[in-house]
Formats: sequence, structure tokens, C-alpha cells
Amino acid sequence: MLSIGINDAYGVYQQHYQLNEFPNATTALISWIGTVQFLIMCVGGVFSGFLCERFDTRVLNAIGAVIMGVAFIAGSYCKTVGMLMVTQGFIYGFGASFPFIAGTSIPSQWFTKYRGFATGLALSGSGVGGMWMTSATQSLIDSLGRPWAMRVTGIVAMVAVFAVSPWMRVRLVPSKSEKLIDWTLLKDVRFRVFITALMFAIAAYFGPFYQVPSYSVVVLKKSQSWGSNMDTLMNGLSVLGRLAIGLLSDFVGPLNLLIVNMALAAFSILVFWAPFDSVGMLLATVFLFGFSIGGVVSVIPVAAAEIFGLARLPSIVGLLFIGYFAGGLLGVPPMRA
Repeated sequence: MLSIGINDAYGVYQQHYQLNEFPNATTALISWIGTVQFLIMCVGGVFSGFLCERFDTRVLNAIGAVIMGVAFIAGSYCKTVGMLMVTQGFIYGFGASFPFIAGTSIPSQWFTKYRGFATGLALSGSGVGGMWMTSATQSLIDSLGRPWAMRVTGIVAMVAVFAVSPWMRVRLVPSKSEKLIDWTLLKDVRFRVFITALMFAIAAYFGPFYQVPSYSVVVLKKSQSWGSNMDTLMNGLSVLGRLAIGLLSDFVGPLNLLIVNMALAAFSILVFWAPFDSVGMLLATVFLFGFSIGGVVSVIPVAAAEIFGLARLPSIVGLLFIGYFAGGLLGVPPMRA
């Protein structure tokens, strides 16, 4: 709920930095705070996936909780974009990679018949987190200021993620004789196709979540609260998408739904948002993109489990973060430029 939820809520910070703290900095420069946060989460995910197979995931999750909290508390004292990249971006992203990998891969190991729904339910937490974190962050900034908003967020993240650590346990552990990093997967044509598809999906994923609040204020001349409400609505719809598509994948197949929802997400941006500057078309984008991209997120680990098996799913999901990383570089910075 919090590892990705906080990342989804970065659009509120982006809006605040751009309009208040760093008005002379370019949008592209400020955007690198959130971009670094996501990219480091991806790079950390590659290694945390392997660590989850060799060490107790409950301990790793707890360590991640502490790092997440410390990163945001430290970030509350930062006065420059560069230092925020280090704390809110780099350090937080590294810490969040541990609970994110565990939360993404573990549910598929414990369920067979309703694996898609179980995974969708687990991953809907990130949408719920993004939904309430967006509203909460905006309220905290308005009432307490950005420094205290970050301190409160850091404390909440640390306590909440640490509290659930005892339940973050893998079911299947690979043989100790297996390679720590199974690079042979990169030679598998199925894996290469799958990771390429993920790259393009993630290229479109975070742009709307990060950019809609600022776009609402700068282009549509709406209030800051209206912009953050659009982010909240998009996160709420992504929750519905994760649950509905996750359940449907148990009957239709995760790969089929992955393809359909990726196409719908792309359609919403290219046809509804990009050609127009209107409130109505932005709302259409928010509804369709929020629901469909939630479906994409929910079926990725289920599809991976179906194709590559369950025993090494944490490390496989970790390797898939190479695609997440490439997609983040490909899509997020250009969308903010």
C-alpha cells in the first residue's frame, strides 16, 4: 500500500515544488525526484528479489520500512532539488524495493485457484495507498507545510510497513544450489517478449499520476486541490481495475487481459489526453487510464507465475524490474518535459 502508494502521490509534491518552493527550476529537473525514486525502486527490486530467496523476507521487509521512514524524515530538512533527489528519491526508492517485491510476488505462491484475484487484491493496496496518500499529502502540506508533511509520511510508512513484516513470508524456497541470478532467463524468448511489453507499459504508467496535478493547474487553470483530487480519483479507479481484472484473469487468462488493458491504457493517453486541453477529455483519460493500468499491474505477476513457474517468482519479478527501469527512463522524463 505504501511503497508504491507514496510514489503514486509524488504528483502532489511535484505540483508543490513547481509552484511554491522551486518556481525557477524547470519542470523536467523537479520531475527527476520522483523519477529517481521509481528507478531506484526498480534497480533495488532486481537485487531484493534475489535476497528474498536467500534471506527471511520478514527481516528484509522490516529493514525496508526503516529505510523508507528515514528517507522521508531526512528529506523534510532538504532545501534543494539535488538533496531531495538523494533522500526522497534515491534512499526512499531503495528502501521501498523490499516491501514492493515481497508484496508483488508472495501472494501468487499461496494461491492456485484464485491466484489472479488474490494478487489483484494484494496489489490493490498500492492503489488504495496512492488514493489516500494523495489526499493526505495535499492536506498535510496545506495545514502543516511540506517539511512536516514528509515527517508524518515517513513515520507512518515506517510503522505501517514494519507492522506487517511478520506476515511477509514466502511459501516456496528454491534450492540453495541454484544460481543467485539466473541470467539464462534473458536467453528465453518468452522472457524477452514479456520484459519488452512491460517496458512499454511502465513507460506510460507513472506519467499521468505524476503530471495530472500540475497539468490541471498550469493548463486547465484549476486549483491545486482539484488537481490532487484527479490523482486520487485515478488511484481509486486503479484499485477497481486491479480487483476486477485480477478476478477476471482467473477465468479469461492473465496474458489475454494484460494485452487488452495495455491497449486501453495507451488509447486513453493517445486519443483522449494528448490531442485535447479540456476538463472533459482529462476526466475521460483519468477514468479509462486509471482502471486499465490497474488491471495491467494486477496481472503482471500472475502472468509471470503462469509462464515461468512459482518457485523462483521473487527473483523473476526482480529481473522484470529491468523492464520497469527501462520503461521509467523511456516514458516518465519526456512526459514531464
